Amino acid sequence: NCRKSKCLKLYCECFAAGRFCKDCLCQNCGNQEWNKKQVEETRKQIMQRDPLAFQPKILKFGDKMATDANGVRHKKGCHCKRSHCLKKYCECFQAG
Repeated sequence: NCRKSKCLKLYCECFAAGRFCKDCLCQNCGNQEWNKKQVEETRKQIMQRDPLAFQPKILKFGDKMATDANGVRHKKGCHCKRSHCLKKYCECFQAG
């Protein structure tokens, strides 16, 4: 699914989760063990810009910022203005 980024950006699910791509539909994937050096360098660059980049987007009950009635809260704030988190593609909806 990651055509141009070679799976070295945060919108690649495997890269964002901190693991190498395996059994996914990526094209020209660069997030592989044979490319470990470049993957680590890219992660370091992203961490310099945003230290919380690889943290979960949804904070669960018991975390410092989790104040929602369901015990979950979006790390940077939810962007669902029209759907009010009622659509299946919303991360808040998927988290419960």
